[in-house]
Order: sequence, then C-alpha cells, then structure tokens
Amino acid sequence: MSRERYVIIGIIGIAIAVALPLAHGFEWMMVQMAIFNPSLLGDVRATDVAAYGIATVAAVFTLNYATTRQLATEVVDELSKVTWPTREETGNNTVVVIITVLICSAYLGLFDAVWLWVTDWILGVPSS
Repeated sequence: MSRERYVIIGIIGIAIAVALPLAHGFEWMMVQMAIFNPSLLGDVRATDVAAYGIATVAAVFTLNYATTRQLATEVVDELSKVTWPTREETGNNTVVVIITVLICSAYLGLFDAVWLWVTDWILGVPSS
C-alpha cells in the first residue's frame, strides 16, 4: 500500500502545481476581457474555483484511469531502486560544480576581454 500512497500524493501535488498557474492564467484572461475578478463569496474568486475544480477533476480522472495509475506505480517502483548519493557526496559534487563554473566564467571573461581588445584595435576604436 505504500506505493499507492506515493502515487496519490504525487498526483495531488501535480494537481496543486497545475492549479496555481492555471488560476493566474484565468485571472489574466478575465482582466484582458475586462471582467475584473468576479468574486463568488468575499475573497473567493471564480478563477480560483474554476482552476482548482479543473485540477481536481483531472486528478480524480488520473487516479481512476488504470493505465496512468499503473505507469505512476511503475515509476515509484523504479525510483525505489535508485541509489541516492549521500549528503557528503552531494556536498563534494556541489563544490566541484561551483569550481567548474568559476573556472569557465573566468575563461570566458578573459576571452571576451581579449576579443573586445582585438576588435577595438582592428576597428581603430580608441580605448576608454
């Protein structure tokens, strides 16, 4: 049953992640159509109700659709087989990435400065 729990939590999380930008998109469309935020009950906006309603219907449909649910369960199974790095390995790899980015940035900055100097020299632009 634990696999099913992860599938349900994941689908609910995706539904919420879809509902937030959808609500903002609906609100933007309402403003563009000059329908300024029609409220249902106080601070509750129709755009929010519509977006969360669509996300809820999509989540329920996804949970009830056997093929999608099976695929999500297989994804959870595969993720349980992954060997995740330790905290120390993640820290070491982060340091390597930061150093690599700094070296590449310095190289590209130097290359840009040299290239600027060469093109200014060729075009006869006085240095500032």
